[in-house]
Amino acid sequence: MANENEAEVKVAAADKQNLLILNPEDAETVGLATISQNTIARIVTKAAMEVEGVARFAPKGAGDLLSFFSGKAYDSSMCIEFQDGKINLNLALFLYFGSAVPQVVKNVRGTITEQIQQFIGAPVGKINILVKDLIEPEPVPETPVEEAAPAEEKAVVPEA
Repeated sequence: MANENEAEVKVAAADKQNLLILNPEDAETVGLATISQNTIARIVTKAAMEVEGVARFAPKGAGDLLSFFSGKAYDSSMCIEFQDGKINLNLALFLYFGSAVPQVVKNVRGTITEQIQQFIGAPVGKINILVKDLIEPEPVPETPVEEAAPAEEKAVVPEA
């Protein structure tokens, strides 16, 4: 009975700390496995930045628009919530001008979902994405092509 109450307390404490509990059914026998929001944020950031067309996450202050999705005030370009055992995300991104926005958004959702499931094994719920702005890609500096200088001919001196 004490172990059961202890497990309930651990689960409640994890919920208050915004941790994702991976194995609540095993808490009593083997202990809890929890994942922090920081861990998920790192996976989300890396996954989103791998998608062609994503320039970067919107700077802090974009959170005022994220509240449009969630009804809560945030001062961040990423909001992570745990609800019914799923990870829900609100993201604010800058995309490159000229990108096909609907396709980039679809690819971001797919890549994030795939990587979260691969690394954590947790189900992903909603991924709300606010495209904050479109920015010009930075030009790639051209490297000058050096013309090959003619090789100097060396006189071969026969050994005596």
